[in-house]
Amino acid sequence: MNDRTKDYVFISYSHANDIDPITSAFDKQGYNVVFDNAMSYGEEWDLNARRYISSERCKGVLIVVSEKSLTSKPVLTEIEYTARFRKKFFCIMTNNLTLMELYSSIADKLDENKRYVLDSIMEYLSDQQLFVRASGFDWTRIKETFAQWGFSGDAPQGNEDFVVGKYTSEIKGEKERLFRQQKGYYNFDMQAINGVFDELGRDDLCILDLGCSNGALTISRFASDSRIKKVIGVDYNERDIEEAKAAAEGYGDRFAFYRLDLEDKNVISELNSIFAENGIEKIDLVFAALVLHHLKNPKLLLLKLYDIFSDDGKIIIRGSDDGGKLCYPETELLNEIIERSGKLITNSDRSNGRKLYSQLYGTGYVGIRMLYSVTDTCEKDRKRKENLFDVGFKFRLNRIDDLIKLNPDNEFLKSERAWMEKALTTLKEAFCERDFWYCNTSYIAVAGVK
Repeated sequence: MNDRTKDYVFISYSHANDIDPITSAFDKQGYNVVFDNAMSYGEEWDLNARRYISSERCKGVLIVVSEKSLTSKPVLTEIEYTARFRKKFFCIMTNNLTLMELYSSIADKLDENKRYVLDSIMEYLSDQQLFVRASGFDWTRIKETFAQWGFSGDAPQGNEDFVVGKYTSEIKGEKERLFRQQKGYYNFDMQAINGVFDELGRDDLCILDLGCSNGALTISRFASDSRIKKVIGVDYNERDIEEAKAAAEGYGDRFAFYRLDLEDKNVISELNSIFAENGIEKIDLVFAALVLHHLKNPKLLLLKLYDIFSDDGKIIIRGSDDGGKLCYPETELLNEIIERSGKLITNSDRSNGRKLYSQLYGTGYVGIRMLYSVTDTCEKDRKRKENLFDVGFKFRLNRIDDLIKLNPDNEFLKSERAWMEKALTTLKEAFCERDFWYCNTSYIAVAGVK
């Protein structure tokens, strides 16, 4: 929840990979935890750590114990503040080792400074304080301990697990939103596409568009360039593929569209069959606009795609990231809308944009560069402001409606929908005020295979 205006427990940790599943678990139980999004390491970090731990609102501290945290100077400082202000704490282990086993496995590998940090932290910790493990929380014990601290959760009744369907453009209002979106991103996409074509410096190019939907974006980006020989579009949705085929009828054999599940274990063999059918040996450009964030394991697909490229092949990925959305005033409302919808819309990674570079680097792509596009409400008329709101926020209510169709008896989803409808109405009204500012940053990653 990350709300410092209410009672909270502060989480001390060292590495982002350790924290996400932990905060999600506590959020689901309704416990307000304050962590890195509430403060960032830098000039003011030491002051903020002291402020948040010393506050009367802070009912205790959770110390995430991992190899990284045990050698982290910031974590040592947080533990020292915990002791100084006499805050109660317990530890969460991120692996199955005991504290001493973890200590022994890393102590001899460290330089003098990190060894000093490790030994200093160990003075405060013991095996008895290793309260739970991240792999399986003992909520009965945690709740009893929090009760002793005078700290309670406030999870809405009915916040049980619910069925989540696969993303589809059949969701109410989604096709209209995608149409507006693809028009708005035209210049940004073409900046990347034309840059890649100039780098390739040749004709007869073969393109693969992943997640092509109904083909509108595919055709708009690739129909008029004479350097292109063939464009293959693939998408999970059968209806979209039929629409794409119909839309491409006036372009001869330039476009070909196929239904394909990008998460199918045989995706590459199926792609190769499609290429053979169309007389294609290798792909010169893979284009993916707002599709990887719908996949459970985008890095796995990136690895698999490696073999379909020509020797100088390129990939262009446009990603989405709610962290690129900023506004003032109503900042807290915008952040809460993003946070609460993010816990419901789990078939879409709303933080994908920031991960693109790492995903490509980690799967062996080279020459990676990032492009950025910023749009805002400055000096825009009411219609254009409302369009920005609809593209960035209105869909969230439709997604909840889709969840309720799958879970008609889930009272938690119904209560969240009621809150979201009211919050979105308030935010949309704010969008149209003259003193309101909103901006959104979009991301494109471009990379090669050699």
